[in-house]
Amino acid sequence: MVAANARTAIGFSLSPGNAHDAPEGRELLWELPRMPEGLPILMDRAYEGDVTRQLVLDLGMVPVVPPKSNRIEPWDYDRALYKKRNEIERLFQHSAMTNYASIMLKCISRLLSEWRVGDVRDIHADMMRYTRETICSVLFGGEFTPNNVEIGNAVSVVFGDLRAEILYPPIWRRLPLARSIRWNRAVKRLNRSIRETVRARRDSGEPGIDLLGSLLRARDSDGHSMSDEQLHDEIMTFFLAGHETAALSLTWAAYLLATHPETQEQAAKEISVVTEGGEIRAEHYPQLRFVTAVAKEALRLYPPVWSLGRKTTKHGSLGSLPVSKGTDLWLCLHRLHRDPRWYPEPERFSPQRWLGNQLQRRFTYAPFGIGPRVCIGQHFAMAETVLGLASMLRQFRFLLVSSAPAEVNAWISLRPKERIELRVEQV
Repeated sequence: MVAANARTAIGFSLSPGNAHDAPEGRELLWELPRMPEGLPILMDRAYEGDVTRQLVLDLGMVPVVPPKSNRIEPWDYDRALYKKRNEIERLFQHSAMTNYASIMLKCISRLLSEWRVGDVRDIHADMMRYTRETICSVLFGGEFTPNNVEIGNAVSVVFGDLRAEILYPPIWRRLPLARSIRWNRAVKRLNRSIRETVRARRDSGEPGIDLLGSLLRARDSDGHSMSDEQLHDEIMTFFLAGHETAALSLTWAAYLLATHPETQEQAAKEISVVTEGGEIRAEHYPQLRFVTAVAKEALRLYPPVWSLGRKTTKHGSLGSLPVSKGTDLWLCLHRLHRDPRWYPEPERFSPQRWLGNQLQRRFTYAPFGIGPRVCIGQHFAMAETVLGLASMLRQFRFLLVSSAPAEVNAWISLRPKERIELRVEQV
């Protein structure tokens, strides 16, 4: 389903025997046939540093307070994150998720109101817009409405080009090139807007009822609230997880349904039965079991974050392979999800594999990461994907415009190499 060769990132990871040790043991691509036996070891606290997250925080998107502030250093931030995690997880409990789901449905309805039967849609661009508007509305309520063109454009530029900014040498961002200038300006606009919003909320004494308000009210086990810097970092993380990750999940799910019309009709039939032919509501989400299975299967075949990074904090070993302290470890989740030991006919799109009483073996499915650093917004992203997909299928059907298989562009995320254009037809 995905073409790959040894000259691509995924192609390299799919080649036999690619346990790659870089000079001085600083970077390692773990040979995935050893998995998942090696995964529990990697989830130990000895491998606690999240490489991808730290790359994001190192991009110049963090200085929201004067330099003299008491900013937590990245390694201290990791420790602080464990203390904050329990409080942040409460922000995604059932009552909060019901409110978020209602916002998701409003945002997807606004997008679908512009679709017309027979339209050819750039589905990835549409899904990026839907998830951008959703995460802005959830985070900032009325202060960051979808009509706020400046903020919407800044989010699109910053996270649309994030993969290139992470992988290119840092000096690239300081060169007077049109692309780097555009990206740096968008980062400054986004930082400024977040800073001003956080300060205004603190000064008003009214945290608000949106996700930012919940973050402002959160306290760790010691009774401490988040600093402005920590709030900024959490907001940027939510943007990354709630924007592109969900958009890619929806993009690939829509593409897979277009290539499997019988599965698309089965999903649409479930939606009609659950909603009794009416509007989709937040409470329908847990009842959409087959649509959820479609989303899970799309995430298996096309995990948005296709590789998982960890940094070792002490010397150790993976199987018989010695690993030095400070080594960056990268695991190819794309390959793990297509291992025939865990998934019969691994290249086949089969949502049915997620139904029934089949028990999934631990460490064989990790689209949102795994272990103590699993994505804290995974339930948010799943709801955003399932409700978005259900809303589209209630009104439209997807048809392929081109018979050529979609190819992936594997950088930080697993994006389509070319535009995926789908024609939307009447139900």
